[in-house]
Amino acid sequence: MTEVTLATFNIHWGRGPVRGGLVPFDVPAACANLDAEVIVLQESWAPDDAPSHHDATAAMLGWPAAASASLGRSTLHPLPEVIGPPGAVGVGEGGWGVAVISRFPILRQRQIDLPPLRLDKVHRALLLVDLDVDGSPLTVIGTHFSHLEFGSVRHAGPLRRSLPAPDQAAVLLGDMNMWGWCLSAIAPAGWTRIGSGKTWPAHRPISRIDHVLCSDAVREVWSDVSADLGSDHRAVRARIRIP
Repeated sequence: MTEVTLATFNIHWGRGPVRGGLVPFDVPAACANLDAEVIVLQESWAPDDAPSHHDATAAMLGWPAAASASLGRSTLHPLPEVIGPPGAVGVGEGGWGVAVISRFPILRQRQIDLPPLRLDKVHRALLLVDLDVDGSPLTVIGTHFSHLEFGSVRHAGPLRRSLPAPDQAAVLLGDMNMWGWCLSAIAPAGWTRIGSGKTWPAHRPISRIDHVLCSDAVREVWSDVSADLGSDHRAVRARIRIP
């Protein structure tokens, strides 16, 4: 059996909460503090004229290049905001999306687009990344769901159909924008939510909206919630055991 530590972290464009003045923080340093071997980032900023947060973090950690999915064109002025669809020419100053960085080799990555939601201007997708964890296969799925009031439950069906079979070693990590019982209700059979502890808002958490979901082939060793690392979310870590 092989053990690996994973984390999910919504980095909010590398800025703190709005109420705190959107103070920038050092994303690579914050990720290094997680002491994880695989990290899923949401709201990763990829400016047109500089390395993305995920690429800069992978480079600082000395890991292979990150896998990523752009979910929108964005700006930081006057506030961080997604203002256009992915790939829109001449819109915004950079991309915004989800990424998976790993110290293990990335064998394959693929993106599964989720249906658009009428009230949500952001594109949503699942980023599936196959890893070679010291000879053991592991599929990591990173995502960033929309809000329940925007109709994110419509993505329950595509999520169930897209996740690997429960006898395959796989983990879903992301900002799901829903409580744990909601995620458990839409999860497919053979998949289990692990961990506890509140993640949002980072300065004084009252809700857990960032989650880890494991297939039956995976066993939890431990999990926890990070300290406030600068974002408006706290990160979630989980150590798992895989065949």
